[in-house]
Amino acid sequence: MGSMLIRAAPRSDASPLSQVLNRVVDEGDKTAINSRLTGEEFTEWFLTGSHCVSCMLAQEDRGRILGFQVVERFHDDLPKGMAAIATFVSQDARGQGGGTGLIDQTMRHARTYDVTSIRAVIRRTNRAAVRYYRSVGFLEDAGQAEALASVVLIRRLL
Repeated sequence: MGSMLIRAAPRSDASPLSQVLNRVVDEGDKTAINSRLTGEEFTEWFLTGSHCVSCMLAQEDRGRILGFQVVERFHDDLPKGMAAIATFVSQDARGQGGGTGLIDQTMRHARTYDVTSIRAVIRRTNRAAVRYYRSVGFLEDAGQAEALASVVLIRRLL
């Protein structure tokens, strides 16, 4: 793979981004999202909804979208200043630095929305995602009583 571009995702990228998401959904064990989204649904869920904070994407220099990372305040149980994060990377692009490249831009952008901490809720069986979030500074939140099927990790923004 050549160089990688990290940028904010505009509405015009909704269709290819939904394709990345749908491939992850099709894997069956990587996300709590259990149905495929159209480009329009993706736009509402991750780009334009009132709960949306940030959607950054990783793109190859040839233009192929490798993955994306979203920060949102959809969940009513989030304390003030906290937002949720999710990362979706195409299976063939995992382990190539896309997720690591996304996190710095995502954190920088989230700070502009008065986000002081970010929560990741990950299926316990998705060990690679748990390792990824820990590698970029997320720590297990022992105070969160989640189902045994999930791991809750928090990263404070400075």
